[in-house]
Amino acid sequence: MRLRDVFSKSVYDRRHGIVWWSLAIALLAVSVLSAWPSVHDEYRRLVANYPAALLAFFGIERNGLDTAAGYLQAELFSLMVPLSLIAYMIAAGSAATAGEEEAGTLDLLLAQPVSRRRVLVEKYAAACAALLAITVVFVAVLVVFTHVFDVRVAATHLVAAGISGYLLATLFGAVALLAGCATGHRPLAAGIASALAIAAYLLNSLATLVEGLRRFRPASPFWWYSGHEPLRRGLEPLHVALLCAVTLVCVVASAVVFERRDLA
Repeated sequence: MRLRDVFSKSVYDRRHGIVWWSLAIALLAVSVLSAWPSVHDEYRRLVANYPAALLAFFGIERNGLDTAAGYLQAELFSLMVPLSLIAYMIAAGSAATAGEEEAGTLDLLLAQPVSRRRVLVEKYAAACAALLAITVVFVAVLVVFTHVFDVRVAATHLVAAGISGYLLATLFGAVALLAGCATGHRPLAAGIASALAIAAYLLNSLATLVEGLRRFRPASPFWWYSGHEPLRRGLEPLHVALLCAVTLVCVVASAVVFERRDLA
């Protein structure tokens, strides 16, 4: 594996993580789906007794809870799936340049005949490719096992929800990348991106309870991720565009910051 091939080398280095993350999220999907046949008759009544604040915190809507799509939204896509994918991308984004810098290997990498911009873009692209592999495994498992356990959600809507989760995670991965390029410290970059992700999640969730926050809800990336209810309606082009646009802005800003930083 040639060092100058940054993308391939980065994907190769992530091969074990891709396998274990894919296995873990696939097992999570199967465990949630397998419970549906035994709980679907009682599920709506059970969740209907939860306090409104608790449902809002976890991003669960009362409407449609008696459907398979509502169940998957509550048990998988409201918190567990986005949390898992975001955690992976924040770790990858914060380590892309800041991890190399802290490990003392960045100088060696940049001494090769590759530009800073190429190193940054290919490292981030490798993280996105790894996440894509994990997401594809997850969605494929969902599509197969919804038939096994008679969870009636259209495959196209499962794919739409998977795409939304993937784009949300790549956005916060780009935020972590930008913070890492600006600070050169991986834990700090991960902390900044995690704090922004938590703030965005709370804004989207609590806006259903706090009147003063309601008008700001459309500014949350979590609203772009789930506000259109992709498990029931498919993708919303505007929300997809917003997720992609913010990600692109963060990556471009990362390249500018990284090229201008004095790494001596």
